[in-house]
Amino acid sequence: MPNTHLIYPDTNIWNYLAQPAIDETALFHSLASKDASLVLSSHAVYELARTFTGKGGDAVGIQLFTSVKKFLDLGIPCSKEVMELLKEECYAFENHLSAIDPLLNDTDRDIVKLEVEKLAGGIVEGKVRAFIDKRTEFAADTRADQRDHFAGRKALKQKLKAVQQSNLSTWLKSETLSPEGIKVLYGHLLRIFGTGPTEKYAEDVLLYPAAHAARGLVRADLYSNWRAANRGSNPADLVDDMLHVLQAIYSDFYVTGEGKQTEYVSLLLSPRTKAAIYDLKTPIDQWLLSLV
Repeated sequence: MPNTHLIYPDTNIWNYLAQPAIDETALFHSLASKDASLVLSSHAVYELARTFTGKGGDAVGIQLFTSVKKFLDLGIPCSKEVMELLKEECYAFENHLSAIDPLLNDTDRDIVKLEVEKLAGGIVEGKVRAFIDKRTEFAADTRADQRDHFAGRKALKQKLKAVQQSNLSTWLKSETLSPEGIKVLYGHLLRIFGTGPTEKYAEDVLLYPAAHAARGLVRADLYSNWRAANRGSNPADLVDDMLHVLQAIYSDFYVTGEGKQTEYVSLLLSPRTKAAIYDLKTPIDQWLLSLV
């Protein structure tokens, strides 16, 4: 769907859409009439599956995924995950391609669809179960890593504290292409590919016009470091929230009901993606239609 305006919902928006008053079929067709569509990622599926462990348990989880399944049955696309986007961008750089396809092909989309069908039936297993089990541990490890990042690096911490919030956007853009930003992407590439990439390769990818996810990942890490230096620590859910925001980097809209995300959404995404905060008053289907 090359000319379709893609709307990437945060997990809270999917929860609002699962309310009984929402007619998924009517919304899908109304958006389609405006050349727009919701888009789902497998990361969002994993995050939404945590609903089964919260208040309301299976009943709320089944209601949520029954709604998501309706949208998938109607034909909404699924996006690749952030690290898959990064791999695609590296391939594009190596092969001199001007753009990547951020959407899953039919075969991979069917895998996501099958997982959603299981969850709509109350079955939580496999990768979804493993993801849920690791989240608390991951959040704790991330905060510990953040503290360790500044251990014995007073100069770095002071440098970050010297960056005023009013200058943060400008600083992130320049710092992304600095030696520090290059090291950040180099670390991600090593985790994906092993020992192959070099720091020069990381720099070349960052400079490649099509590498939106690469630059977004670096901005997210730099922002996380800046925030930890200036506030002492980061919220346990910040890394998860930023990763979810980055899933929208190839979409036209990122929509959320979390007002606190206004602090960093525009800092992470490229200018092509508009961020919209749900007002919690207008019916969610009407509000989404008003965006396009």
